[in-house]
Amino acid sequence: MAARFFDLDALGLALLEESKSRAATLRQQGTIPCLALVEVGDDPQSATYVSRKIEDCEKVGIAVRKIVLSESITQADLLEQILRLDEDSAITGILVQLPLPTHLEEGQVLQAISAEKDVDGLHPVNLLSLTTSDPSVIPCTVRGIDAVLQQAGLVLEGANVAVLGRGRLVGGPAALLLSGKSRNATVTILHRKSRNLKNVLKNSDVIIAAAGSAHLITSDMVRSGAVVIDVGMSWPEGSLQGDVHPAVADVASWMTPPDRSFGVMTRMMLLKTVLDLAEKRIAA
Repeated sequence: MAARFFDLDALGLALLEESKSRAATLRQQGTIPCLALVEVGDDPQSATYVSRKIEDCEKVGIAVRKIVLSESITQADLLEQILRLDEDSAITGILVQLPLPTHLEEGQVLQAISAEKDVDGLHPVNLLSLTTSDPSVIPCTVRGIDAVLQQAGLVLEGANVAVLGRGRLVGGPAALLLSGKSRNATVTILHRKSRNLKNVLKNSDVIIAAAGSAHLITSDMVRSGAVVIDVGMSWPEGSLQGDVHPAVADVASWMTPPDRSFGVMTRMMLLKTVLDLAEKRIAA
């Protein structure tokens, strides 16, 4: 068996065009969707991610308010800045670029953003909603994973899904969504110290890799016909590698392209979420 690769670029382009149309409709109705992007410090990698997000927003007609804060900012001052943005009626959604400097407490910062403006979907209210039949805001990468699974035509209800990784941005919320009442899969959360990792993966219909460990999953760990989605990234010796070894394509039915970033899906889902929040405000 040779896996079919998800065409992430084509999916991303379709999502971009859809967002352009939705943003134009909102503007015709007198609403300018606006994303506040908060960047703390001058980390080059974070700056690259932020610039790509701004470029995407400009392409579709979402206004951006970029706020760059000193790396030495105190927790109290950062929280005050977020409160001001949250109270600004011109702002549709707020995104704080992660990771933050180590002296800042990320959980408290994320909770300071109201659930109604939380485009990352990491507020406790939004995370809890992932377990319900009607999730409110799905974290962007997880929303991208969900869209890719839908393209494969997979029936998630009752399916065995292995989520490798338990991080705040992907693994944790992915497990909540897929095991929740809207998707009804049977989910096992794994990590690099899990016992019998191979056995669990081998019995999974779907594998979502988000561990950030280069080529951790090999072809002998994957059952024939499984769907494999790799969002893990690491850079051993300076080259991007995913969590899934390219040879997994010999046994999977569907698979994300080996050693490729999933970033285009995450970025496009950010646009969709900003527009969702704008439309919800109008409807309220």
